[in-house]
Amino acid sequence: MDCNLYPAGFNNICEIDLEHAVGIFKDEISKIAGTGPLPSKIGIIPENHTENKFYLENLYHLRSIFEEAGFEVEIIRIDGIPEKLTLTTASEKTLPQHPGRIENGKLCSSSGFVPDWLILNHDYSSGYPKILDEISQPVLPSHRMGWHSRKKSTHFRFYNELATEFAALVGIDPWLISIESEAVGPVNFNDGLGVDQVADTASRMLKRIEEQYLLHSIDRKPALFIKNDSGTYGMGIMVIHSADELISMNRRTKNKMSTGKGKTQIEQVLVQEGIPTQMVTEGSTSEPVIYLMNGHLIGGFIRANTERDEMDNLNSQGMFFKKLCFKDLSDCIETKEFDELPLLEAVYGVIGRLSALAAACEIRQTLGP
Repeated sequence: MDCNLYPAGFNNICEIDLEHAVGIFKDEISKIAGTGPLPSKIGIIPENHTENKFYLENLYHLRSIFEEAGFEVEIIRIDGIPEKLTLTTASEKTLPQHPGRIENGKLCSSSGFVPDWLILNHDYSSGYPKILDEISQPVLPSHRMGWHSRKKSTHFRFYNELATEFAALVGIDPWLISIESEAVGPVNFNDGLGVDQVADTASRMLKRIEEQYLLHSIDRKPALFIKNDSGTYGMGIMVIHSADELISMNRRTKNKMSTGKGKTQIEQVLVQEGIPTQMVTEGSTSEPVIYLMNGHLIGGFIRANTERDEMDNLNSQGMFFKKLCFKDLSDCIETKEFDELPLLEAVYGVIGRLSALAAACEIRQTLGP
């Protein structure tokens, strides 16, 4: 489980949910604007991909949601490429992208388009361009909340506090919806820095999880995810069942655990409880990816992997995506006791909203009220 503030993948949301998302976007932008002026023009700042056609397909669908909600939209690049680009998506749709410049304290495009608001679809793992500090338009989500500053450990600290509070309100065991996690740093796996501390933390956590498994009559061996505490794209992640696996890492694993997206150095890791997925899609292990707009569910999709099992990182080689309408969630669970399961849209929706609230706590901590 992770929370991405600048998600790609809008192209993987099913058509029914995308249609429903249009009204949600319109309503929530009005709420965000509050008593201030409602924007009429939206600029989308993308990742610097020009050849990843599936990412471009994501941009096309994100732009379409805003357009169908009644906004004028342009995609504005601030990566230094001086000319307009006309790119082609995975489904052969045309996607123009305009270079941006500052005029009168505002970011505008080379076409003269001056957005009222800017929507960021770039996580800036290596740091954001300072041009974003110089403009007067609102940037949503804030460029100051990219993985250059966020920590997963901070997110899960807030998440677990909220999950515990929610569990008390509805009268359920908080262990069912909370996640064991602990940050360890500084680390450098290639140099051996901090590896013993990560192993010690893993050993303690595995013991605690084993005790919880006994209390909850779970007959399986616990596992842990060791992951970059600041990162995305499924990079800098390994799964272990024993602390000894950390001590005996081979060179390839050490290299994998030393750099994240954009070849940024991994300096701190999150040791996190592994939660097995019960979802199966087309015979492959799978998991849901849930999208929210300002805390409201707008849809999601299934990430499946032909080469991984229920306790692996599915965001890796062998993965594929499948559109998912919320009403179809239950079809992905293979169990004879389905009648005893709660409505899965509600379950994943609650977890998603708790995660969104945790992200809001992060934002308030970083940016202030």
